[in-house]
Amino acid sequence: MERARNSRRGDIDMISSLPDCLIHIIMSFLTAQEAIQTCVLSKRWKNLWTTLPFLDFDLHKFKYHTELEDGVPKRNRVDIFIGFVSTTLLLRKPFDLHKFCVSGLKVSHFDMMRSWILYALKHNLQVLNIDLMQECLMPPNVFNCASLVDASVAYSLKSLQNIEVINLPCLRRLSLKGAGAHITQDFVDKLFYGCPVLEFLNLEYCYRDFSSINSQSLKYLNARTICSCRETKKRMELINTPNLLSFLDNICPYLGGQHMPLNMPSLNSASICMEKCHYNWPHKNKSNILMGLLNVQNLELSGFELKAFLEAELSHCPEFSNAKDLSVDGLCLSCHFYRLAAFLNHFPNLEKLLLYYRGCSCKLRVPAKKTIKLAPFEGKRLRTVEVKFSKSSKYFPQVVKNLQNYTKNSRAQINMTGLNY
Repeated sequence: MERARNSRRGDIDMISSLPDCLIHIIMSFLTAQEAIQTCVLSKRWKNLWTTLPFLDFDLHKFKYHTELEDGVPKRNRVDIFIGFVSTTLLLRKPFDLHKFCVSGLKVSHFDMMRSWILYALKHNLQVLNIDLMQECLMPPNVFNCASLVDASVAYSLKSLQNIEVINLPCLRRLSLKGAGAHITQDFVDKLFYGCPVLEFLNLEYCYRDFSSINSQSLKYLNARTICSCRETKKRMELINTPNLLSFLDNICPYLGGQHMPLNMPSLNSASICMEKCHYNWPHKNKSNILMGLLNVQNLELSGFELKAFLEAELSHCPEFSNAKDLSVDGLCLSCHFYRLAAFLNHFPNLEKLLLYYRGCSCKLRVPAKKTIKLAPFEGKRLRTVEVKFSKSSKYFPQVVKNLQNYTKNSRAQINMTGLNY
């Protein structure tokens, strides 16, 4: 009776009765500072943080009380944060540390952070997340951690070409972000050789100094790197990823050359941005980029060079019989709607079409002032056409009429949304 009465009052601490492993999972959703503060809850919680296998140190979320001396803070926030992290690792018991995250510090504090990373690597680390405010040298030990499964390193990728050996037998996810970092062919070859089960690779804000990717395990690839063709003059010569499911890339027309083999038979979704190149692109040159995307179900095309790209590719464009969703951003629908129509004829089973119309900046404006007479789209499965448009464009009503006439056989619903910019 007494137990039931206490239960109705809510006096029973159900969480504290859980085993340590379950409480640790609950605490994993907290920052390291918040997790340590649970030690005041009860005797049960006093030492739980010392065996916590998940530690997240974020300077931006760090809270502290300023101690003043003659009206001046004794220590600044960064110094207190560094002292907090160092003390936490010093008092922590020698248990496995599965996840270690640090963010918000600058390169001037990296010597201290280096010691923290080395501590984590020695404790069976599985997930590493480092986000710095500036570039710096990463400890080579990071690329030789046998237990590492997931690694994300942002803005600390200086001198990756100096990595001699990569041995990450369990690594499945890798994200590298760093302005100014050069991803060389030597690094890429070592990466795929030393990471036999790598499935997810994210490369952002890096300079592309490699010409080929060859991996049997890769399933997700985001290679939206910075074009460095002016310095290296390297073309993309090979992408051989037979098990790849998702592909995101910025293709420089110079790098995406005429004979680039794309072996991606399992590809389900692709997002390709045709960016401007430092070189004059011979628009009449044909490539086989679209042939490499033949089996996709979801396709996104964008970029400043999209119009010129379609001009070169339409004459030998394949039929995308598996494609259900298509997104097009970068094509002027006022002056070049006929190019879009010609391209859509290669999508017989299309169900959803997303178009971005950001206004007309072309010199030729005549087609925008009248209805374009085209053979209606024959895709019977098209159900939705969504148009995101610039509200300031005076040609948009005519674009809508062209769309209505072109899709009248499919009876697709046209939805319009204004762009907020």
